[in-house]
Amino acid sequence: MRKWLVGWARNSGSFRQKIRSKGSNRQYLWRAGEEAKLALKFSKDYPTVASISLAALRGNFDLFRKHCGPAVKICPVVKANAYGHGISIVAPALSQAGAEIFAVANIPEANELAEIVPDKEILVFSPIQGANAELTKALKRNYHLTITDMTGARAMAEAADQAGVVGRVHLKMDTGMGRVGALPTVAHDLIKFVSSQTQLCLAGLYTHFATADETDLSFAREQLSCFNELLSLAPEVQLVHSANSAAMLAMADSHFTMVRPGISTYGYWPSRDMAEIKILEGLKPILRLDSRIASVKELPPGHTCGYGQTFRAQRPTRIGIVPIGYADGYRRSFSNKAVMLIDHCPVPVIGRVSMDQTIVDLTDQPQVQTGHIVTVISEKRDDPNSVEALAELANTIPHEITCLLGRRIARQAVVKF
Repeated sequence: MRKWLVGWARNSGSFRQKIRSKGSNRQYLWRAGEEAKLALKFSKDYPTVASISLAALRGNFDLFRKHCGPAVKICPVVKANAYGHGISIVAPALSQAGAEIFAVANIPEANELAEIVPDKEILVFSPIQGANAELTKALKRNYHLTITDMTGARAMAEAADQAGVVGRVHLKMDTGMGRVGALPTVAHDLIKFVSSQTQLCLAGLYTHFATADETDLSFAREQLSCFNELLSLAPEVQLVHSANSAAMLAMADSHFTMVRPGISTYGYWPSRDMAEIKILEGLKPILRLDSRIASVKELPPGHTCGYGQTFRAQRPTRIGIVPIGYADGYRRSFSNKAVMLIDHCPVPVIGRVSMDQTIVDLTDQPQVQTGHIVTVISEKRDDPNSVEALAELANTIPHEITCLLGRRIARQAVVKF
């Protein structure tokens, strides 16, 4: 039997899970066989660990495949280190699940991803701005590259000609998002230009919805109608895509030939407004964040905790220090509001969250000692410290909670929770 060597997966990408076996080159390990079930690990260097459930990740992908049907490509969005979950764990697992193409924000992210899943196609969202060495390398690696204006189109044509390759172009259209994308008035000229260049291939057309995660889908419908009109300009294009997570789940007519699930890949709802969509019940969060109590001590009544003295003990208070802070993505706005879980029991965060440390009240948990495991973020959606609960507490979205998880947090794959 092969011996699978398990390593840490870290945000920088320099710590990746690898294997060596007879007759094969180094590969990125995501092995989810039953013999590879991983135990939660801690070390002095990494007291705080994000565990990523491969079973939940695979289940979410399978849910998308069943929902969209076999004819629609599923392009998981793995930008920003797979939304903070660890791209060197997530991408190989999704590749094994059947993903043929991935999307990232920019060319450096694409380069990192290409080392992890070298046999998969990669779509880069950021539009081409000018010809340079980075673009030349991207063209030689055959990435799907985005253009939104004539400057980018000409730069790509020039770079492709010099590199001696045919560049794969995706034209992004602004149908109402008002961010990146070609307005409908210039789309025709861009399509005509790309079609006239022998060194360019119009591989895709796409847009992005602004309100697909809201109860009122009227504006999303307007965008979809606009996009459908523009598609008549290039009916032969193979990859037509508009659906983010929300549209994929709520607007079946937006699927076209490819969908781009982002936050839902990781098991989180695009928004609370979508709670009535039944398919969301099948999504499983893939992340649990655990740490260990670094120290415990008793404070007398009247003693304060943390910067600004925002907490004052009203009774003899037993406190614990958790080695995580806002430098790790545990937000300062959680001060005196959030809870963590120890032995499935909530312990309140007290005082201000510091850069590297957070204080919790252990008075009602006398069994807890230094070294005790504390769950900072729970994988259970209904827990008071789930990703969604913390997002609501911070008046933000789940995307921000996971994307902020920092470099000092190790990532490890587990088969399931």
